[in-house]
Amino acid sequence: MAKTTFTLAEAALLLSCHAETLRRAIKNGTLYAARLGREYRISRTDLQAFWTERGGAELFGSEELPVSVAETSLTRVPPQNIPKNIPTQLKLLD
Repeated sequence: MAKTTFTLAEAALLLSCHAETLRRAIKNGTLYAARLGREYRISRTDLQAFWTERGGAELFGSEELPVSVAETSLTRVPPQNIPKNIPTQLKLLD
């Protein structure tokens, strides 16, 4: 199932830009978004229209987008070459 709405963070990840850039575009009316509480939701068609208006190519293509872009792109991969004797958390002294 293709994702049809995106959060500001997910849209920024897709467009490789900062979320504040998209927030400014929403405020000046060049990007349409729905406000849900304190968050914005951007539809797939509005995001594609915004991107192509600025000279971008087809964002989504014919293949389906994963259900959660944030989950597939922002998952943390543990480093492989960290020695085991290095502390993982520092403790502040009183």
